Amino acid sequence: MDRRLTFMAILVGGVIGFGLADHALASAGYDRLGMLVWGGGYLATMFVLWYGWVRPLDMTGI
Repeated sequence: MDRRLTFMAILVGGVIGFGLADHALASAGYDRLGMLVWGGGYLATMFVLWYGWVRPLDMTGI
């Protein structure tokens, strides 16, 4: 699979997936838990993207 497609799939899947989990928990009356799940999932998604794509870049400057 193309690396850009994998990147986008993780980004969209992570944000939408945890957003749906937040909505389901909030609808069930667990607002704070939903907020925690969404925030933790969003941070985990960003960490995976950073670790897999941004960290290996050689940013040495000028």
